[in-house]
Amino acid sequence: MDKYTYPLFFEAKGLSDNDIQDIWRYFQKGEDSGGGECGIPAEVEGNTYKICFKDKEVQERVLLRKFHAISISGGKQYLTVSQTSLPPQTLNQSSTSQSQTPTKVITKHLEKTFNIDIFLLYYLRDKPKALKILQKQLSYIGCTVELKFEDENVVVRGDSQSQPGECPAEKQEQQLDQIFSRFNENYLCYHVFEPKQIKMLLQDSSLKIDDIKVYNENGYAVVVGEVHAVKEKIADLENIQYTKKELPIVEKHYRLIEEEFNREMCTNYPDVKVVRGSATITLEGSDTEVQSGAAKLDELIKNIKEKRVKFPTALLTFIKTSGAISKYQARFQQSLRNPVFFEVGSDLVLSSLSSDALNEAEAAVMRELKVATVQLQGAAAVPPDLDRVKEILMKAKKEANISELRVDVSFMPGVTGTTTTKVRLVGYSEDVNKLNEVLHGFQKNEVDIQEVLNLPHPELVDCFDKVLDLIGMKQTKVTLKASHVPHPCVLVMGPRSLVQKVQADLAKSLAQLSTDTVVLNGPAVQLYFQEEGRKNKEVLERSCQVIIREQQEVYSQSTASVLDLYPEPLYINVLTLSNPDRLESNTASSTPNTTAVNKTNLEIKLSTLEEEQVNVVVAPMVSKKLTSTKVGKCLLKKAGNPLQKVFDLIARRWTLSAGNVMVVDAPPALSCSKIFFIECLPWDGVDGLSMQTLANGLKRCLELCVKEGWRSVAFPIIGPGVILKYPQKEAIQVLTDSIHQFGLSGSCGSLHNINVVIKPDYQDSEECYQEVYRQLSLKMKQRGQVTFKSLKSDLADITMKVGGVVELQLVFGDIVNETTDAVVNSTNFTNFQGGVCRKILTMAGPQVEAELRNAKVKKGDILKTPPGGFPCKAILHVCGEKNVSLIEKQLFCIIQLCESSGYKSVALPAICAGSAGLDPNHVAYAILQGVKTAASFRPLQCLTNIRLVLNKLNVFLAFKKRAMQMFPSTCLTCFNTDLSALCTTHQRSVFLFLGLGKKSVHDAMKKVKDLYQDHSSTNKITKEELADLTQDEIKDLQKLVETQGLHVQQDQSGDGGLVVSGLKDGVTELIQMLHAAARLRREVRDREEENLYSRVAWCILGYDGSWKRLPKTDNYNLEHDIKKEIVDTHGNMWSVDLQKMEARSQLATKTKLKRLENRPDFPLPLYWDNMASGENRKVVALEPSSSEYLKIKAAFTQTVQKNILKIERLQNVHLLQSYEVQKKKFSEKNRQEGGAGERLLYHGTSQDSCDSIIKDGFNRSFSGKHATAFGQGTYFAVNASYSASYATPAADGFQRMIVAQVLTGVYTQGNSSMKVPPPRTNQPDDRYDSLVDQIANPSMFIIFSDNQAYPDYLITFC
Repeated sequence: MDKYTYPLFFEAKGLSDNDIQDIWRYFQKGEDSGGGECGIPAEVEGNTYKICFKDKEVQERVLLRKFHAISISGGKQYLTVSQTSLPPQTLNQSSTSQSQTPTKVITKHLEKTFNIDIFLLYYLRDKPKALKILQKQLSYIGCTVELKFEDENVVVRGDSQSQPGECPAEKQEQQLDQIFSRFNENYLCYHVFEPKQIKMLLQDSSLKIDDIKVYNENGYAVVVGEVHAVKEKIADLENIQYTKKELPIVEKHYRLIEEEFNREMCTNYPDVKVVRGSATITLEGSDTEVQSGAAKLDELIKNIKEKRVKFPTALLTFIKTSGAISKYQARFQQSLRNPVFFEVGSDLVLSSLSSDALNEAEAAVMRELKVATVQLQGAAAVPPDLDRVKEILMKAKKEANISELRVDVSFMPGVTGTTTTKVRLVGYSEDVNKLNEVLHGFQKNEVDIQEVLNLPHPELVDCFDKVLDLIGMKQTKVTLKASHVPHPCVLVMGPRSLVQKVQADLAKSLAQLSTDTVVLNGPAVQLYFQEEGRKNKEVLERSCQVIIREQQEVYSQSTASVLDLYPEPLYINVLTLSNPDRLESNTASSTPNTTAVNKTNLEIKLSTLEEEQVNVVVAPMVSKKLTSTKVGKCLLKKAGNPLQKVFDLIARRWTLSAGNVMVVDAPPALSCSKIFFIECLPWDGVDGLSMQTLANGLKRCLELCVKEGWRSVAFPIIGPGVILKYPQKEAIQVLTDSIHQFGLSGSCGSLHNINVVIKPDYQDSEECYQEVYRQLSLKMKQRGQVTFKSLKSDLADITMKVGGVVELQLVFGDIVNETTDAVVNSTNFTNFQGGVCRKILTMAGPQVEAELRNAKVKKGDILKTPPGGFPCKAILHVCGEKNVSLIEKQLFCIIQLCESSGYKSVALPAICAGSAGLDPNHVAYAILQGVKTAASFRPLQCLTNIRLVLNKLNVFLAFKKRAMQMFPSTCLTCFNTDLSALCTTHQRSVFLFLGLGKKSVHDAMKKVKDLYQDHSSTNKITKEELADLTQDEIKDLQKLVETQGLHVQQDQSGDGGLVVSGLKDGVTELIQMLHAAARLRREVRDREEENLYSRVAWCILGYDGSWKRLPKTDNYNLEHDIKKEIVDTHGNMWSVDLQKMEARSQLATKTKLKRLENRPDFPLPLYWDNMASGENRKVVALEPSSSEYLKIKAAFTQTVQKNILKIERLQNVHLLQSYEVQKKKFSEKNRQEGGAGERLLYHGTSQDSCDSIIKDGFNRSFSGKHATAFGQGTYFAVNASYSASYATPAADGFQRMIVAQVLTGVYTQGNSSMKVPPPRTNQPDDRYDSLVDQIANPSMFIIFSDNQAYPDYLITFC
C-alpha cells in the first residue's frame, strides 16, 4: 500500500525532469512550503501534476499558502495547489521572461468573526505556542487574528487579490472555515466537578511542562489542551485509586524523623492520613501520594547519621550505672537543633539526621564526662599514707553523690616490684576535677617531688659529690643526684616543702663559685692528668680547695699562627660566675671556637673480609639469613658452625627491619671481635628504598663503632652481587658517601681505621678499586677541612733501589699513561688486537703497527721502533714467549739496550702475565731477577728509573710479594710514604676550675701549668736521623705517637727535620726507637758493606801510581751511587764522576777509579783489571803512559839497553791462587827470619816457553836447559841484563822476558848437585826455601817449587 495518500494538484507547462526534482525538493522542506515527506510529482494529464504527502496535516499546511514561488532552471515558477485535479488558475511567470504582459490585480478586504469557548481563548493567551501555530496558518492566506475575551470570540482580518473574472474572497473564506474547523477539532475544554479530582489536577506538577492548562473556577475546573493530551489526562484522573499502607519502623528512628516527616506530609500530601502504631506507621490516601509518602519515610530513615565515640570502659560503665543515659536522652531530644538519640554499648553511639547536632552532642558528652588517672609515688603510694589518701577521697566522693551518682573512685596497684599506686576518678567533669584537686592538694604538701637544676658544665655531673663537699651542702631528707639526662643537671628529690628550699640554696651556692677555664696547648695533657699526673692533680685539688675537671679534647685549626708565636701553653681566663641565671650562657661563651679534626685513617685493602684483622667486620644479609649473601657464606666457611649457632640465637630475638644492624659476636676462627649484619633490600632503583636503607645501615654501623669504643672496622662493597643486584657504581657511591658523612661529623671517637675491602679475584676488581680510590680521594677534604687523617692503599707505588743507582718502581696503572724515555711492548708480531699491545699501538699509530707487521724477528729478539704518537723516545717490542727463562734474558737485554741508547727511564708491562696466561708469580720472579742481574752486572750510568706498570690487581700483588722476598727492607719503600704522615695537629686540652675564691682557682691553674711543664719536653730530630726509614718503622713511630699523645711537626728551620713534644717518657721512647732503628740500619749497613767489600773492590789510583782500595763505606757508596764524594785511606776528599770513572781532589788533581769484582774464593789484586765471570786468564797490555808501565820499564832499562815494544800484565787466577797459598805458608814458617821474602825477579826464555808459563806457570822439570851451576831448579835473575841473554829471539826477531813475583824465603849457597835445597836444621823436613849464587850479594835465585813464583808481566823487546 502506497504510504503517500494525501494528494494535491498543480498546473505547469514544459517542466523538465530537473524542474520536477526542484519542485519535489521544495515541498519536502517545511520552512519554505509548509510541506514535509512526499512523493515525486507526476504528470496526470495535460499540464496537470499530482504530488502526494504522507500526512494529512502536511497536506493542509501546503494548501494554506496562496501560491508557491519555486526556483527552477528557467527562472521562478509560481504554482497554485488544490485538492482536485480541476485546473486552477495558475500563475506561471518566469523572472527571466521579457514577453509577459502585465495583468490587472483586484484587491478586496476581508473580516470575519468566529465564536470560541472562553477557556480556549484563555488557553491561546496563556500558551503562546498554540497561538503562534494559529497565526502562522492564517498568515499563509494573508490573514491576522485578534482575541476578543469580552465577546468570547476571535476576529480574522485579511486582503484577497484576484484577476478580473475570479472570486478569491469566497475561496479565502472557505480556507478560514477549514482552519477554524480544524482548530476546534484539535483542542478540547473538559470540565471537572469532583473535588478530589480538582485537587489532584491543581497539585499535578507535570502540568507545568505539558501543553495542558487547568483553570480553577468556583466548584469546578476546566482542563484545556490538545484533544489527545486532555483525554489522556482525564483518563489518568479517572483511573486514580485510593490505598492504605502499613510500614514497620524502629522506635528510635521514628523519634529522630517524626518532626521532619510530619512537616513533609502536611506540606506535600495533606490528604494522606498518617496513623502511628507501636512499631509501624500506616498511610491512607491515593496510591500515588501514599507511595510518595512511603518513599519520603524511607529517605529520612536512610539519612539518619550515626557516630561512635570511643570512651574508656570505666566511663561507659559509669554512664550505664549512673542514670546519665535517660538524662542525656531527654536533653538531646529537646535542646538541640535536631533530635539526637543517645545509647551505650561497647562504645557511646549517637544518632541524628543532622551532623551538626551529632557534633554538638559529642562535644557536650566529652566536655561533661571525664576519666582522670593520678599516679601516687613514694610514701603516698603505700600505707599508711595511702590509707589516708583513701579516707580523704571517699569522704569527698560521698559529698558529691548526695543527690545522684556523679563520681566514682577506684585504686589500682602499680607494677609488681614498684612503689606506685594509681587512682582513677570517673564521672562528671566538674566532680572529677574537684576530687583531683583534693588529691593534688594532698600530694603538694605531703608527697615527694623531683625538681631539676641545670649545671653549667657537663663535667660537674661526675664530680658532684666533690662540689657538695666544696660548698658545704649538708645532708637533709632531700636527695641530690647529678645526671647527664636530658642535659647536665641535678635532680632534687624529696618532700615538696623541703625540695624548693634546697633547690634555691643549691642554686645560690653554685652561683657563688668562682670558675675559670684554662686551655693548654700541648700534647698528651689529658694523657698525663689521666694517668701519671692524676694523683698530683688530686693533691692539688685538696691543697687549693678547688675542683679540676678535664673537658673534651678539641683540635683547633684557627690558632696555628698563635701557637707558632707562643710555643708555651696558652691560658684563657673566663668570667667568674655570680648569677645562677647566667650560669649556662657564661659557660657557653667561654668555649673556644674550635673545629673537630677526624683522626680516622682510611685504607683500601685487597683481601677478603674473613681475613681482615680488625675489631668489627660489616656484612649484608637478606631476611635474617646468614647465607643469603656471598659475604655471609664466606664468613660461615671460615668460622664454621659456631658462627651459625650464635647468628641463629641473635636472629630469633632480633626484629627484622630493613636498614637495621644485628650485632653478632665473632667466633675465634675470625680475626675480629664483632660482625655487624645489615638487613638489606634488593636493588629497586636510584630513587628507591634500597639505597636509603643501605645508607642508614652503614651509618648505624659507624655510630655503633664509636659508641662501643671500637678502633677499627672493615666494609666490603655491599650490593653488586646476584642477590642484591646493585650497579657497582651506585654501591660504591652509597658506601663512600656514608664514610664521608661520618668524617664530616667529626665524631670519630676511638675509631682510628676504616678499611674498604676489595677481593682481588672479583670480576671487576680493577674498576672497583679505581672508583673507590677516586671517590675517597675526593672526599679527603671538604671546603678546606680535612675529613680524614690519611688514605692508604695496598696498591701504593713501591720503589726499590737496585744496583745502588737504579730506582725500580712497581706501579698499578695503565702503561699508555707513562712518559718514560722508552716503553716496552709485548707482542707475538702477528696479532695486535689484544691487551696492552693494542693500547700502545693505538697511541703509536698505524705506521708503527705496519713496521711490526713487516718485521722479521726471531725468538728472544728486541725490535726498536720510533714512538709514533706515543709520548716517549722509542718503543721496544719483544716477542712474548711463555718461557720465564727467556723473559729473564729479555729483561737483561732490554736494560742493556736502554743503557747503551742513553735512555734514563723505561716502562715495562708484566710480559705474558695477561692474555698469554703465564702465572704472575713466575713472571714476577723472572722480570725482577732480570732487572737485578742487569743492574749488578755492570754499573748503570744512564738508566736510573725502571717502571713496571701493572694493570691487574692479582699481577700487582704477585710482584709486590715477590719484591718483598727478593729485596731487603732497607731498599724497599712506599713511593708515597712521607714523613709528614708522622705530623699531628695542634692539640688543645681544656680544664675547668671551680673554687670558693678567685685566688685559690688562680693558684691551682698555675700549679697545673707547672705540673705539665715539669713532665713534658721537646726534642728535635734531624733529617739524617729520619733518613732511610722503612714503612714498618714509620708505622711503629706513628703508633707510638698516637699511644703516647705526642705532637710532631715539621722543623720550621727548613732543614727537613721534625720537632717532637709531649711527656718526657714518650719523647724519650720515640728518640730511643729512632736510635734503635738507626742502630739496626747501621748494623744492616755494616753487614752489607762487609759483604760488598768481599765481593767488589773500588780502587783509586794513588799519587805513587799504585791502586789503593777505598774504605768500606766509600766502597758501598760508590757501588750504590749514594754519594758523589769519597775519602781515601789517607783522609783525602775526592769528588767522583762515575760515568768517566774519575775522581777530582779539592786541589783539582784528577785521578782514576776502578771497580773490581772478586771471585767468591779469591780477591783480585788491586792493580789487576776486572775479569768477567768465568774468565780465569787474561793478558792486559799496559798503557805506556801509565805509572805501572813506567815503573816496570825503569827497572828493566837500568841493566838492559834495548827497545821495549810492549809490557803486558799477566792475570791468571789459578796460578795466583796457588802462589798466594805458598806465600802464606812461607810467611808463617819464616816469621822469625823475615817472612816470605817476596822479590820481583826476571826470567828470560823462548816464546814457546813464555806461552806455557803464561798458561800453566813455571815448571822446574825444564831446568838444565841452559845451566844448573847452583842447583837443578828454576832460575831467576836480579838484573834484567842477565836474563836477557837467555831470552831467545822468536821468529819475529823479538825477545821476551817474564817479570815474576818470587818467594825466596830463607836461602843458602847452591851448587850443581842440589836437586832440592838442603835442610836448615837437624829436622829433615825443615829445608831452605831457595838457593843463590852467592849469599853476600846474590844476583840470581833458584827455586824448586812451581807455585813459588808467579809470572806477573811479560816484556817484549828487541
